Amino acid sequence: MPADTALDEAFLTTASPWGIPIQVLAETTSSNDELLRLGEAGAAHGTLLFAEKQTAGRGQFQRVWASGEPLGLWFSLLLRLEISDTTIPALSAFAAVALVKTLESLGIPDARIKAPNDVFVNGRKISGILVETRTGKNPFAVVGIGLNVNQQLKDFPSELQSTATSMALAEGKSFDRNHVAAVLLPALAKNEQLMRHDPAHLLASWNSLLLGV
Repeated sequence: MPADTALDEAFLTTASPWGIPIQVLAETTSSNDELLRLGEAGAAHGTLLFAEKQTAGRGQFQRVWASGEPLGLWFSLLLRLEISDTTIPALSAFAAVALVKTLESLGIPDARIKAPNDVFVNGRKISGILVETRTGKNPFAVVGIGLNVNQQLKDFPSELQSTATSMALAEGKSFDRNHVAAVLLPALAKNEQLMRHDPAHLLASWNSLLLGV
């Protein structure tokens, strides 16, 4: 597929290890907002929601995430699990480790994690993760991921042009976003299993990938 191809629901669904049909929204405020609503309405574990554009994308501490153009991957994953002080550290780490491993496999070897779960390449932010949880009778987490794929510097807001980067800027070429997602989703699923069954191993991987280590 060409680098500028729209996200393909059928292709992404086939790539998803969770086996749940994937929805791609042309535009939304935030994929996390949408999936939190779906989770509260009973959406299944492994539900994934992608957005081509977000009008109110956000990261940690309500920071704005620039995601108004279909140049990156903006998506959220719903995981049903107990939410506790024991599970939260690994829940925060699993996606960041998967992102670093995915970038490495796609030819970008210098990705590192800035605690707790931002991903940087050569000192610039390439990805952010926002984990939001719901407790109670049917607890779940929504893991929102923003990955800059094909942006050039001019595509970022002026205030981010000195601190942000993308896969295209790091590697000097454009990427097919569907292919990037198809590599990332199995990495997320693998780390989800580590999170549940061997969190110490996952957290050791996270620690080894921290900036400055």
